[in-house]
Amino acid sequence: MFCRFTCKNYRSYRDETVFTMQAATMKEFPDSLLVDAKDGQKYLPVTVLHGSNGSGKTNLYAALNRICSAVSYPIYLLSESDAQTSLLATHQANNKLETLRPQISGHDPFLFDSFSWNEPSEFELIHRTKLQEYTYKLALNKSGIVYEALFRQPIGQKHVITIFERTNTTIVLGSFLKRMKVGTQFNSGIPYLSWLRTTYDLDQINAVADWICSVRFINFDTMAFVPNLERTLSKHDEGVIVGILNSAGIPLEGYRIETDEQVNRTIWVSHKNMGASYEIPLSHESKGTLKLMSLAVDLNTALKEGTFLVVNDLDANLHPKLISFIVSLFKNPHINRHQAQLFFTSHDAAIMRNNVFRRDEIWFVDRTKTQTSRLWSLADIHEPSGNLINKNAAYDKQYLTGRYGAVPAINPHIYWNTELPL
Repeated sequence: MFCRFTCKNYRSYRDETVFTMQAATMKEFPDSLLVDAKDGQKYLPVTVLHGSNGSGKTNLYAALNRICSAVSYPIYLLSESDAQTSLLATHQANNKLETLRPQISGHDPFLFDSFSWNEPSEFELIHRTKLQEYTYKLALNKSGIVYEALFRQPIGQKHVITIFERTNTTIVLGSFLKRMKVGTQFNSGIPYLSWLRTTYDLDQINAVADWICSVRFINFDTMAFVPNLERTLSKHDEGVIVGILNSAGIPLEGYRIETDEQVNRTIWVSHKNMGASYEIPLSHESKGTLKLMSLAVDLNTALKEGTFLVVNDLDANLHPKLISFIVSLFKNPHINRHQAQLFFTSHDAAIMRNNVFRRDEIWFVDRTKTQTSRLWSLADIHEPSGNLINKNAAYDKQYLTGRYGAVPAINPHIYWNTELPL
């Protein structure tokens, strides 16, 4: 279960920024909360991030993706084939670890001042299993990894236990890894966590690395998902895709995949009309239908396996009722039986309703005068009287009036009061 994420000096997030899915003490939708049976801590099944263009929504998505991909990508490459494993062993034997691929890229710092570019980008990711809370930290500069650490805390206890801590290439092992007699000579261009996961079979390492690898990132801020769908759509997923689209009110009957001698794929989508079936090319479907088709398998996987799904620009080309439908899947305890979680960015204020979201499930981001992104939730906002925003308020209307911040500062007089060019 995802708990909390912290980043610093990454793109527009110069200052330490905390995003959490731990539930605040509020009474809305109590049955939808994910409760840790061990200590009773409550977590949110869904959060949404709103903000104007250029405020930092995509950058927060990218920051989460950055720490997860830094761990998962080397694991994927090193586990891809026996050849990769053999290559790893060869480099280890020859003590040429520094030349082993992959190498993760450097940091992506804040650029609107004279000093942050030379400071590391820092990330911290906290998640829970049934028995443990794990904290993974990673810091990168232009040369590579400068700090990495993994800690665990038994749920219900205050004592924090070090699994390992790394400064540049120096590794300090905790008692567990010392007992396991793990090595500390490795390819320093990748996270030590990734190397441990591909080299050993250790419960504590697997629990963290496998959870990080399970986080699914989907970026709908680009149209690349359309050709990706055309390329990857499988008949194996037909039942899931048709079922979810039908549940969302889209009367798709199925699809057929044609492959010619050049292995070119043509996908035909079947619809019923007056009792008869008709096929149209996949490309003739609406962008919203294509988007939901591409999302369906990931939605199903998250709900069946209890994983964390992160989606950028979920609302684009989707009706607000469809967004509410997707949110409802995660907030329904009879459907979300494995404590899956969804975090997404959005521009659509129409979904910002008190019958859809708790106040702590709605987040905002905006740029300050110094060009840094600032993050807060609706649960953090107080009225001039000092009271919290009322749970029965019209969140969408109040947001659009600027009451919560994070809206564009539009000033048409800057341009339109000047003489227009011919």
